[in-house]
Amino acid sequence: MILIRKIISLLIATVLISGTVYLGIQSGKDNRFVIWFGIASAIAAPVGIGLFTYAFRGSDREIIQQLAKVPEIERLIEPAKT
Repeated sequence: MILIRKIISLLIATVLISGTVYLGIQSGKDNRFVIWFGIASAIAAPVGIGLFTYAFRGSDREIIQQLAKVPEIERLIEPAKT
């Protein structure tokens, strides 16, 4: 289920970023696209970047499980508590 969400996020991010790039190219040719490029740059591109990071970021649970396997973690946690 999580893999499907990540794949869908990756596809939506690709569409948002490529749409922003397309509008940027079109705005260089025709001034009517400048406002749409500005809106896409302010809204769609950051959302797309956020979706990219969600798709490629490991979950916190996986990271904690990997850290729990490290034998020195207990020794490192004790000084941090004091």
